[in-house]
Amino acid sequence: MLPETISPTELIATKIRTLRRNREYSQDYMALMLHISQNAYSRLENGKTPITIDRYYEICQILQVKPAELMDLVELPKPKAVWRRSSF
Repeated sequence: MLPETISPTELIATKIRTLRRNREYSQDYMALMLHISQNAYSRLENGKTPITIDRYYEICQILQVKPAELMDLVELPKPKAVWRRSSF
């Protein structure tokens, strides 16, 4: 399991990188398809730039994966706090 310090953005970015590599797409290709620079794409894939919903859907389309499937493939960290119902 991944450490709890990794943000959901970083987890999704890691999965995107894995899928991109599995499809043998370069960062240059992804950047070209997204109409951004390779440097900007690298920052997205490394979790340094948050991925917007629109960009997320574009990436999913390029990688030929449904957005919900990509989210299912990411194990989000479990919250530390336990939610309890108020007695009110």
